[in-house]
Amino acid sequence: MTRPTRPHGVRRRAFLGALLAASLAVPLAATSVGAAPGVTAVTSPAVVVDAGTKHQTIRGFGGMNHPLWIGDLTASQRTTAFGNGTDQIGMSVLRIWVSDDRSQWSREVATAKAAIDRGAIVFASPWNPPASMTETATVGAPQGAGTLYQAETGSTLRSAAVKSEHTGYTGSGFVDFSASSGASMQLDNVSIATAGTKNLAIRYALGSTTARKLDVYVNGTRALTGVTFNPTGGWSSWGSVQVQVPMRVGGNTVRLETTGTEGPNVDSVRVTGWVESTGKRLRHDKYADYAKHLNDFVAFMKSNGVDLYAISVQNEPDYAHEWTAWTPTEIQTFMRDHAGSITTRVIAPESFQYTKSVSDPILEDPKALANMDILGAHLYGTSYADFPYPLFQEKGAGKDLWMTEVYYPNSTMTSGNAWPESLSVARHIHHAMADAEFQAYVWWYIRRGYGPMQEDGTLSKRGYAMAAFSKYVRPGAVRLEAESEPRQGVYVSAYRNTDGKIAVVVVNQNNASVTQPLSVKGATASKVSSYTTDATRNLAPRTGIAVSGGAFSATLPAQSVTTFVVEG
Repeated sequence: MTRPTRPHGVRRRAFLGALLAASLAVPLAATSVGAAPGVTAVTSPAVVVDAGTKHQTIRGFGGMNHPLWIGDLTASQRTTAFGNGTDQIGMSVLRIWVSDDRSQWSREVATAKAAIDRGAIVFASPWNPPASMTETATVGAPQGAGTLYQAETGSTLRSAAVKSEHTGYTGSGFVDFSASSGASMQLDNVSIATAGTKNLAIRYALGSTTARKLDVYVNGTRALTGVTFNPTGGWSSWGSVQVQVPMRVGGNTVRLETTGTEGPNVDSVRVTGWVESTGKRLRHDKYADYAKHLNDFVAFMKSNGVDLYAISVQNEPDYAHEWTAWTPTEIQTFMRDHAGSITTRVIAPESFQYTKSVSDPILEDPKALANMDILGAHLYGTSYADFPYPLFQEKGAGKDLWMTEVYYPNSTMTSGNAWPESLSVARHIHHAMADAEFQAYVWWYIRRGYGPMQEDGTLSKRGYAMAAFSKYVRPGAVRLEAESEPRQGVYVSAYRNTDGKIAVVVVNQNNASVTQPLSVKGATASKVSSYTTDATRNLAPRTGIAVSGGAFSATLPAQSVTTFVVEG
């Protein structure tokens, strides 16, 4: 197999370069964990860690090993990555590659076994199916988060009304059409920055047993005739239909109009970009064969001592310049009709930018959702504002939510030890845990100049920033309620491990030290240790922090990340 010229290389770097540009106890006097002598720290509002209010269960932190593209980890590097001693990262998740060439599968075994031996879980992602299963086609994918337009606001209705008697809608209601022909809902001001083809993701409910149709008009001209909306299984069960239409720069109107039937109830329309290219796709008549291919990899790894925790359907189906592309509808179809035959947990869809319109169709399809165990996403260029996923919180009960690949904030080969740039890694992990509520955080290459491990096998500053979480927030920990940003530039998240210890990770991005009072509610806190990484120190330990009534206070050095380990 020829190594791709850009496994996450030049074009991605150029693209991303543009995108990534009152306490319950009286706090004690601050204990310094490294403030500069003579500098008086400002005091941040007190943070209460509420052990009684629980959020997601953490599976772990980890990274990718790709023996073919950059060479396998050595035995000592495996220990550094997955061990949890001094100058080790404490990773507990390993991602490996599912090659389309079976002769390459054995390359994955050694590091995967070493990771499992150290208590990690292993999952696998494919870039391509075997060549015999693919074809060349013009493929398209939605791009970016886009803009969500609620059907009941900013709309002109004709023979239609806003209602709310069913459940599961977003906003304040939905639009119900009352005539079989000519009834319409028009979004009056769809603002577009660049002209071209756009993707409309129409969220709807249809409780009838037969499909209904709507025509789609853009700026008064019919763009699509008879778009089919299939039954969703009830008027409180919501689905999604995605269509593509041309739009102009500036304000546009989008009208949905009944044509022969009363139409579905419409909740919202999300408008995003749409990019088409000629590329590779999985043949539709090969879906069953592809599921068997994935099962064969699972069986091969198991026969070689690696029991995979999960397998993904496709790496980045919406950024497939050099690998296989899938449309959201194709992923939904595979998940609905074929993923149930896969013999381990299934991850989908691993959108490269956590584009919700790629995963929404799975969440909106009960059969597809039943076959998905883990919603996987990448965070390349994703803004913090787009980290939360309300639809997953609504629909994803019993499912995991994992961040399965990222490098941040860049992939400059000499950036691994840059400080304070590396501190942004800790902040990124914070938002992934506290805002997005991911249960796993997985870096791209474990060993790389911009990774957590340098090419010589030593930890980088980025690695120590990750280790502030990975060494002390262990698999099975539960995130606890805590004020996420008590003051500007200070970020707090808290986790209770299975052994009862509470890890509180605090990032201070300010140029000055900050005194941070903390207290614990709902759990005993009598002993606190801390570990600080800043420009000159790496997980520098401190013990004997004074605790009274479950409260303590510490001075956070400028531009630092500190993990407090609280014991009863």
